[in-house]
Amino acid sequence: MNNTHRQIAVIGGGLSGICSAYFLAAKGYEVAVIERRAHVAEEATFGNSGLLAPGLAMPLTLPGAFSTFACRFQEEPRVLLAPGTDLKRNRWMRQARQAQQQRFADNKLRLTRLSAYGQELTRQLQEHYAMEHENGNGVFHLFRTPAEAARMAPLQEAAQQCEIKHKALDTAAIRLLEPAFSSEAALAGALYYPDDIAGNCVLFAKQMRNAAQELGVTFHFGSAVKAIQPEFGGRVALELESQHLPGRITTDGVVLAAGMQTAELLRPLDTPLPLRALQSYSALVPVKNPDDAPNMALFDDSYKVAMARLGNRIRITGLLGFTPPSQAIPPKALRNLLKIAGDYYPNAANYNQAHFWSSTIPLLPSGMPLFGPTRHGNVFVNVGHGVAGWAAAVGSARALADMVAGEQPEVDPEGFLPQDLAAA
Repeated sequence: MNNTHRQIAVIGGGLSGICSAYFLAAKGYEVAVIERRAHVAEEATFGNSGLLAPGLAMPLTLPGAFSTFACRFQEEPRVLLAPGTDLKRNRWMRQARQAQQQRFADNKLRLTRLSAYGQELTRQLQEHYAMEHENGNGVFHLFRTPAEAARMAPLQEAAQQCEIKHKALDTAAIRLLEPAFSSEAALAGALYYPDDIAGNCVLFAKQMRNAAQELGVTFHFGSAVKAIQPEFGGRVALELESQHLPGRITTDGVVLAAGMQTAELLRPLDTPLPLRALQSYSALVPVKNPDDAPNMALFDDSYKVAMARLGNRIRITGLLGFTPPSQAIPPKALRNLLKIAGDYYPNAANYNQAHFWSSTIPLLPSGMPLFGPTRHGNVFVNVGHGVAGWAAAVGSARALADMVAGEQPEVDPEGFLPQDLAAA
């Protein structure tokens, strides 16, 4: 990085960081992405559900405290918990429940608009660069119980306000659209979004890296940022651990799109973020019977799990855990993912050949992404999109680039800004 004007460092090589770098470079900034891994999209983005779905966009919420703790004793828990008492976790969950009760409807509407914006941007980018993709149209939002189905009315209202096509369905109507759907699946209701999409988020992120490089963005892998420090004169210093970069560099601004590390880097700057690290569990299974496999994606509201077909594979993503990162995935997570898939498409895939993995995702109590300037004017954040946040990540990256450039974003950033978090 040369000491020229209008330099921006982006910390994090996931989807949020790559897209932030792309849109900043498109505005004429000299951009460098600093990533601690050896490649892009190796952490939270790798665990993305593949849903590019404004209709399904909603703050990621968890069950209430009582039902969550009861999950410890269930064979098919909706949330996995580590053993022992965690007072910080309990406090965070109370904050999350309060945000869900008080602000869910407003946040749902905001996130739907942001995601619709991001979906359109994604389509434009895929078309402009003739990107390879595995997109499939149509997404079902499934509700197993009457209590869950009672939420359909406000979800439909948000879809109507954002002019998103949708239709309420019963199980028989789903089977007309998706003949492979199990006739034995017990549902209390479903919403169908014909224009929502499911695809390969990791493939998109890698192609966006190529697009960013065409605009002059440089990527520095195997480089960890240890500290950031605003300096007099409006510059920012970065302390690095890298074999390729100096131990200290300065830049005009920095975008933190580094997952949980975002909170760690901001803490010394008196800018706390109440991010909580959750594990998201996923499985990839080979299609066995193409006629019995889904053509459209689904989202199970009870378990917060998505299924999406990617060619001759099916991806099952989203079961969450308040558990420490580990190479050994909890057996309950393995059973749950395959059980949920089998409920809807029992003959679709060789479920005994599933490949499992887990990813760490950062989540705010509101379940909303956060992007924009911090109290340090040239330090920005773009974080917290969750496992179903592909569209929101693209939309927030473009809005962030507008804000860095001092321009008015095309989508309203209210409710996503760090200053909104402080006021909540």
